[in-house]
Amino acid sequence: MPANKLINYGLHASTLAFELSIGKEKIIANCGSANFKNRKKPDYLRYSAAHSTIILNNTNISELIEKKSYKRIPSKINFDFREDDNNIIWESSHNGYEKNLKKIIKRKLIIDKNKTLVSGYDDFISLSNSENKVSFTIRFHLTPLCKALITTSRMSAIIKTKESSYLFNSNCNLNLEESIYITDLNKVVKTNQIVIAGFVDNFKKTVNWSLAKH
Repeated sequence: MPANKLINYGLHASTLAFELSIGKEKIIANCGSANFKNRKKPDYLRYSAAHSTIILNNTNISELIEKKSYKRIPSKINFDFREDDNNIIWESSHNGYEKNLKKIIKRKLIIDKNKTLVSGYDDFISLSNSENKVSFTIRFHLTPLCKALITTSRMSAIIKTKESSYLFNSNCNLNLEESIYITDLNKVVKTNQIVIAGFVDNFKKTVNWSLAKH
């Protein structure tokens, strides 16, 4: 995340968020950013829930205050990139929930070079023993060109665009919820988001998911 306060003025809380385009079509995105010159940007676009990322206890990973830069950010963010003949692999982690919830979050993305396949592994690592369960939410905001349907197993979703269809799989139950997307013309368009939600206890938990051409 940039340290320049002028840049931060227009940014949001989105640690470990990602966007995904396949060909000329953007599939997974954040909610977008309204580019108002004379009006205040909506605060909800700064929330972590407006991004395709991982949240614990419905609490922002980081918080930005208008004209005052950061209010709270992870003190440690790791990122590793490697590549072989078959895959591009990104791994990242942050300690934004270490002090209040005693959890470390890790995200690993594997992009297959030989076929249309992206695999994700989201890890929740507990740093202490506690009887209190912590809720987690993983959001994948879809762009308006996507039409999604949860299958009867509730562990898959079919995503259709103008040009293709894709299958989103997970080892956890999926939900389809409403979302919005801000276009380049500052128009608010209704869309959907795929949501994985559950609880983390004292042990390491891994949520697997993937997106492949269907």
